Amino acid sequence: MANENYWLGQPNIDEIYIRFVPDDASQVAALIAGDGDLGTFITASDVVQLEEAGVEVLWTVSGYNEGWYFNLDPELGHPALQDLRVRQAIALAFDRAALVNDLLLGMYTPAATYWDRTAYVDPALEPWPFDPARAEALLDEAGWIDSNADGTRDKDGVELILRYGTADRQIRIDTQAVAQQQLAAVGIGTDLLVYSYDTFFNGYGQDGPMPTGQLDIFQFSTTANFPDPDTSEWYCSEIPTDESPDGLNWQRLCDPELDELFALEITQVDFAERQQTFYQISRHIFENVYWLGMWQDPDNFAIGSRLENVKLSGVSPFYNIIEWDLNP
Repeated sequence: MANENYWLGQPNIDEIYIRFVPDDASQVAALIAGDGDLGTFITASDVVQLEEAGVEVLWTVSGYNEGWYFNLDPELGHPALQDLRVRQAIALAFDRAALVNDLLLGMYTPAATYWDRTAYVDPALEPWPFDPARAEALLDEAGWIDSNADGTRDKDGVELILRYGTADRQIRIDTQAVAQQQLAAVGIGTDLLVYSYDTFFNGYGQDGPMPTGQLDIFQFSTTANFPDPDTSEWYCSEIPTDESPDGLNWQRLCDPELDELFALEITQVDFAERQQTFYQISRHIFENVYWLGMWQDPDNFAIGSRLENVKLSGVSPFYNIIEWDLNP
């Protein structure tokens, strides 16, 4: 309901109804039929269908980037992931440029860092290239070879098979299938796991698969305090435990150098100085493959033909909602 006492005045629209739909197809059908005036998180394949039906799709940068986190706990994660050469090999073995071109219809761009499309990323960084020959060489160098000729590399009796999980959305499931095929080509096996959203994002205290170390690779899209780049999810102190179950460092990485850099940037008030610190942070995470970018993930909204004067912001999406209006 419109707030009659809103300090900027009376909104043009008296009431806004929020409808929850079971899946993407239901949302698209409602938008095309005119049963809905605004939708969000539109998949690339649905953008084409909506635009052909006269529904406008607006995009806005919100700080989100889809990527892979690696379980870097030496006790709970796969031992291969403790070796930088293996993580580099994974980055080189997965053709993410082809992925966004094929599955996302070229509407997105591969992500290099957690902070893509902000002023805090070293501009010299570019996404890891697709180079399976180099990936194989790195795996050989790290001692992961296929000693039993079963198609999967192994070392000291351990097969290089990684548990790769994500939330139940078609584009992520499709990404899993492509990644599995390409990683298998260099001898890396994957067990694909798909969870409902409520299970996948459960915290440590709820036995969530990510914070409790049940996965070796986990994929989702996130941002912290956009447009500010600060985040606590890389601190050693944020690794969740029984005593501290709310910790946000679900990749369970403890890197003292990163801790020092984050502790420094949070004290810096001069933009140029803080920017240079984040250049170091973004490069350090990139070079160590602590996080592997899939694609830049801006927010997109579908705007039906009845809805007018909609502007969007990645910081506060509906900041001008008072100006929205419905045409007759």
